Amino acid sequence: MTNRGVVYKGPGRVAVEAIPDPRFETPAGRKITHGVILKVFSTNICGSDQHMVRGRTSAPTGMVLGHEITGEIIERGADVEYLDVGDLVSVPFNVACGRCRTCREGHTDVCLNVNEKQAGGAYGYVDLGGWVGGQAEYVMVPYADFNLLRFPDKEQAKAKILDLTMLTDILPTGFHGAVNAGVQAGSTVYVAGAGPVGLAAAAASRLLGAAVVMLGDFNMARLEHAKSVGFEPVDLSGDAPLGERIAQILKVP
Repeated sequence: MTNRGVVYKGPGRVAVEAIPDPRFETPAGRKITHGVILKVFSTNICGSDQHMVRGRTSAPTGMVLGHEITGEIIERGADVEYLDVGDLVSVPFNVACGRCRTCREGHTDVCLNVNEKQAGGAYGYVDLGGWVGGQAEYVMVPYADFNLLRFPDKEQAKAKILDLTMLTDILPTGFHGAVNAGVQAGSTVYVAGAGPVGLAAAAASRLLGAAVVMLGDFNMARLEHAKSVGFEPVDLSGDAPLGERIAQILKVP
């Protein structure tokens, strides 16, 4: 195995470089048997990756980026029970053990066992445990039985891999936001921001039965795309209050 990854070199600079092959161990060097090694099929670039690359965070140089990963299992640890070599899987962006109090409460974003400095872990992400990122050819995923989503039909998944890559972060983030906001049949929804996550939140709202879904942004290209897929665009440029713009769309007197 010869591994390469996208390495942060300092503000405004990244490079594809040779990186160590993944091993069954934590960032602190503790051996584990509950992980798998993936050959990465696809990965996304997140807006937070851009924040790190642009020097807006305390990300250390040499960090391998990437927390949105889809891949094929090529090796599994001895304690992995429900996944097999050859499975194609989606990787949630946050690393979680599935066993601690916060994980059992459903708050896997603040897992207590995957970061020695604070709660919460993620791959290739500043201050979230030092886990190697997945913008690479190979990556190790711990707590595999808990973390990974196996696609039941591998060939079907390959055919839709560019869509399914959104399951790692973009789509569930938007869906989670819509659910937390209480969207239900007949709801009127306004989503602030027509980027990828905003579009995912809008799509989730539609799936949850919303009657009207509006997307607000300053970026006209984003608003045009939102309109083309059936959402109500709200142009935030100009001086008119947001409430008035929404009332106009809803035809509220």
